[in-house]
Amino acid sequence: MELFETNFTSIDWVIVAVYLGGSILIGLWANRYVGGLSDYLVAGRTLRIRLALATMTGTELGLVTVMYVAELGYTKQFASLYLAVIEVLGLAVIGLTGLVVYRLRQEAVLTVPEYYERRYTQSVRVTGAVMMVLAGVLNMGVFLKAGSLFLVGVTGLEDPMALKLIMTGLLLLVLFYTVLGGMVSVVITDLVQFLVLGVGSLVVSGFVLSEMGGIDGLWELSGTTYIDPLMADNPVTEAAGDGVGPWMLTAQWVTLSIAVMLWPATVSRTLAVKSPTVARRLYLFSTIPFLARRTLPALWGIGAFAFFAFHADLGSEFQDQVDSKNLSTLSAMPLYLAKIIPTGLLGIVTAAMLAAFMSTHDSYLLCWSGVVAQDIVAPLCGGLSDRQRVLVTRVSIVAIGGFLLFWGLWYEVGQELWDYLAITGTVYLSGALPVIVGGLYWKRASSTGALAALACGLMGVCGLSQVIEFINDCLFPDPAGFQVFPAMMMLVTMITPTLVFIPVSLLVPDRQRPDGEQST
Repeated sequence: MELFETNFTSIDWVIVAVYLGGSILIGLWANRYVGGLSDYLVAGRTLRIRLALATMTGTELGLVTVMYVAELGYTKQFASLYLAVIEVLGLAVIGLTGLVVYRLRQEAVLTVPEYYERRYTQSVRVTGAVMMVLAGVLNMGVFLKAGSLFLVGVTGLEDPMALKLIMTGLLLLVLFYTVLGGMVSVVITDLVQFLVLGVGSLVVSGFVLSEMGGIDGLWELSGTTYIDPLMADNPVTEAAGDGVGPWMLTAQWVTLSIAVMLWPATVSRTLAVKSPTVARRLYLFSTIPFLARRTLPALWGIGAFAFFAFHADLGSEFQDQVDSKNLSTLSAMPLYLAKIIPTGLLGIVTAAMLAAFMSTHDSYLLCWSGVVAQDIVAPLCGGLSDRQRVLVTRVSIVAIGGFLLFWGLWYEVGQELWDYLAITGTVYLSGALPVIVGGLYWKRASSTGALAALACGLMGVCGLSQVIEFINDCLFPDPAGFQVFPAMMMLVTMITPTLVFIPVSLLVPDRQRPDGEQST
């Protein structure tokens, strides 16, 4: 058995092609039902709980999620399940209390920055929108590469050019139906993809469990692999710093707990549901599918780890490829699945994973481009008609897509994929937390405080590996002494905007209207 040997054949290519062709038809059909901006951005705010749950799960169970969770399963084994615990607890708290999301839906806004202007000023709206798009596009910049690495791994393609061509083709497909149909096509495709994903995930998990020896084999494996996220070193691989550790565990807990409440692509579903009550219930009902999205791919990664450990020759070859940077640990899971899932069924599974890829890309593209049109261009231009806003949104989708293609081809992720996503997410989340929560629950929150908090979010880029390396080279060159590390920068970034927001709001309050309302 060779490393790039795969069960993927021409039959599987036909299955994938049929599925992708169906997505194009959906985009053409959905375009007939786009009547205005509300239809295009939030599907007319008509989503009921079942459809909202399906489309929210379809969005958040993207291929990039499958890839980074499987990578964590491969590198950290059972310790990777800490993400599932944090996320489910966060969703349950929001679902039971309605914290933030209930009041935010009551505002009846199309986007989060629109709320910024309603509560603060137009300058806060534009600044918040710029920060949101910056964080979102940077965060999304590696989605294409993750999806392409899956397809390259599962099909056994070794040509480096294949990765670039696949990235380009997948992006063009998503751009096509998202530009045409907006949120209508996103909701329809997400519903289909939710069903395909559900079946595909169960099929993959069944094969993985079977290959590992069933529940008994999984239980036996848990006794010999890394399982404690408080350990900074992985005792199985004996690699220093290859575990999670208290610092990263704390940073991820803070970031992920806030993300489940305020991440724009998720909030866009909150704003599209029928009522605030449905918004609250959406989070509560999401606990089960979100638990699955954090645990099943981790199982696949753990299976890949066990497979390569058992087949020592393949494991050694794979590690050599990783060390020489021809492959990354992201490729472990697709290479593994391509060997244990039979022809034909592998094509269905691949179609399911492409469904995951598209369901995330379409929602994120629409989210960021909608913010550009609604919250940056329109306010700066003194207002736009609905038709003009839809046009700007469509142009923004294409422009963002072009950047994603460039970034995906050029940028080399210097850390595990999930760490990159969490770090870039802090650029938006750290400033949005005090601005949104303070605006909803604190009467003395001011526009100046909001602007200061949003600006502090730029500190988030300091958590990227390349920036960390630059900071340490310039300021802390002694490797044996104090050095900055990503988890530290994540925590500093998440805390600083709130610490700035409160005193600045108290020192520079907004002017009050005669009726006592805050001036906007």
